Order: sequence, then C-alpha cells, then structure tokens
Amino acid sequence: MPRAETHALERRLEREVASYGEPKSTLYYKSGGRNYSGAANAIAQSAGAMSEATLLFLFSLGGDGDGERGAHDERWRGYRRWRAAQGEPRRLYDAPGHRFEAGEVALLSELIAFALDLGWDAVLTAKPGRQLPVLSHDDRLEIHRGFGGGALVRQLIAIDGWQRAER
Repeated sequence: MPRAETHALERRLEREVASYGEPKSTLYYKSGGRNYSGAANAIAQSAGAMSEATLLFLFSLGGDGDGERGAHDERWRGYRRWRAAQGEPRRLYDAPGHRFEAGEVALLSELIAFALDLGWDAVLTAKPGRQLPVLSHDDRLEIHRGFGGGALVRQLIAIDGWQRAER
C-alpha cells in the first residue's frame, strides 16, 4: 500500500487505539538474534478466519532499511528480498502498508517475524471484526482487541523470551 493510501488508515487506527484505552494485554519479548517464527505464526494464526489483514509499518530505529546501515544488515536484506518476491519494489517508507487476503496467513506470519526481528512499530488489523494488536520497537506487543486475547497470550508466554508485562 502506498504512503498516500496509508495516511488515512494510520490516522483512523491511531484514533481507534486511543478509544480502546489501555491494552487488554501487554507482553514483552527478548530481541536480538532470535528466531521469531513461532511467535509470528501464533500471532498470525490467532487472527482466525480472516478475510483481510493489514500490517502497517510506522517506525523503526533503523529507518526503513534502505539507507547505508540497512544495506549491510542481513535481516533488512532478507526483508527486502521477501518484499520483492511479493512484487513490491518500492522502499518501505514509500509503501508502508502490507495487505493480506484470506489464505495468506503464512505470508502474514513471515512479515510479522520480520517486524519483530527488525524492531518495527507497527499496527496489525484483521477483518472480520476489529482486531488490533500493536508492535513496538521497545520489544513490546499490545493486544487492544481480538487476536485470540488470552489464548494468544498463553501461547506467546510458552515461547522462550516472552513474558506478560507487570500491571
């Protein structure tokens, strides 16, 4: 999704997150040199029988991986190869939205793994319903609505490196 199209979505999601108040669940995960495929798969699968999902990149300490630093980072190179294989040649900053249809849960899972590994701030929405988890570069996942709620929390806590935030 191009940046112009994602601006309205980003504003709507910001209002939606603010309207929910405190997240229903907050989890922290250990970052750096980890395999996030198990957690990413749990998050993607918890969307249930989705008809559509969108992951919107908002921010990363490393930018969008297109600069000098990202050019030499194998994790960003892997992401850019994955993105190109999906037919998206533009840089992440220019096209920050990733939309998935029903049946593309494996691709969604792959993207979530990249987002966790690369330390993105990102919002994930899924239809039907108003499902909404938020990823943070602070190694945090906030579940505001849907995505299996407690079941997802239990699955993630069972994975080494994930823990529930203290309230």
